[in-house]
Amino acid sequence: MALSGTLKDFGIADILQLIGHQTKTGRLTLKTGVEEVEVFFIDGNVVFASEKQRNSKNLLGNLLLRAELLSKEQLDEALSVQQRTLKRLGDILVEGGQVTQSQLAQMMRLQTTETLYKLFSWKNGSYEFSQEDVDPAKSTFDPIRAESVLLEGFRRMDEWPAVRKKVPWNDATFESLKDLDTRDLPSIDDGGVGLDGGDEGKPTERHKLIYKLAVGGKDVQMIVDASRVGEFEALKAIHDLIEWGFLKAVPPPRGAKALAQGLRKGGKSLARTGALVRMALTLMFFVATLYVVKFVAPQLGSSRAENPARRGAVARLMSHDQLVRLEGALELYRTEHGEYPQTLRALVESELVSDHDLRYPYREQYYYRRSQQGFVLLPPLD
Repeated sequence: MALSGTLKDFGIADILQLIGHQTKTGRLTLKTGVEEVEVFFIDGNVVFASEKQRNSKNLLGNLLLRAELLSKEQLDEALSVQQRTLKRLGDILVEGGQVTQSQLAQMMRLQTTETLYKLFSWKNGSYEFSQEDVDPAKSTFDPIRAESVLLEGFRRMDEWPAVRKKVPWNDATFESLKDLDTRDLPSIDDGGVGLDGGDEGKPTERHKLIYKLAVGGKDVQMIVDASRVGEFEALKAIHDLIEWGFLKAVPPPRGAKALAQGLRKGGKSLARTGALVRMALTLMFFVATLYVVKFVAPQLGSSRAENPARRGAVARLMSHDQLVRLEGALELYRTEHGEYPQTLRALVESELVSDHDLRYPYREQYYYRRSQQGFVLLPPLD
């Protein structure tokens, strides 16, 4: 079967449905911009999916590390063995006893499904399916039916905007508003926690797992990684727990508070490595910044709306945090709409930022332009 074309004419859902119905075996290659994904099928079922230019954080080793299944030392040792033997990393880790076969299968399935569901947000690109033999050993988990991928993909696309809007910060932490008994939780290593229940505020095993991780002090990204259920399922559980009154999201610190927190964390790290000179320089810079804020721009203690920040070095320092906030809002908009907005005004209309955020701490708005590679976001000229 020769199958190729553009995603505008034949979407990912149509492609998966056709391959699944005709129980084809082969490789599906999809491209959009610089991204390229390969999906391997046996008898119409997905056995593996891989990103050609996979972000290093999504490589198997880093997924295992962030899931707290490996230490950094164990991963480095396994990678060293891989360079010498050219064996697959998963095989090395299983043979060395660092992870079990079931843990490896669980993480490889998660890696594949997260890659697959990302395809549903692609609006443009090309595809090509080639019939060829696929080695079953390429996968360590049970094949996934194409129809299952379709149903789950559509569900995620429908629910994603509401889920993400509830907790838009990956570094948010949580406060417990009421207790949730997590003593009967099964091991995550048994293949994941169940989804029974969940109606009318009755938490499932998955909700209990997310609650346990949240009250343990982990932020959103750490919860996603440690839960091993994937980004959407973890965020959906967080969304439900907030709606049901079990958790309260605590936004990450911003501005001077974030700078002070970063210095505290950095100081601990530097002390551990013995880099005391760099720590002293950092503290000197912080003290100098406080001096500038206090004596050069005293009006900065007032509200944003009443007194715009003085232009120059202080404004640029403050705008760095604001640029990060706007960049996060742009990425969230892209997640919800499939593309970056034409103008920053769309972020206000989507209630992702306020009108004042588009210019703070300047009088003029930030410069923004959408491009083929993404977007350009710069502070206005002084």
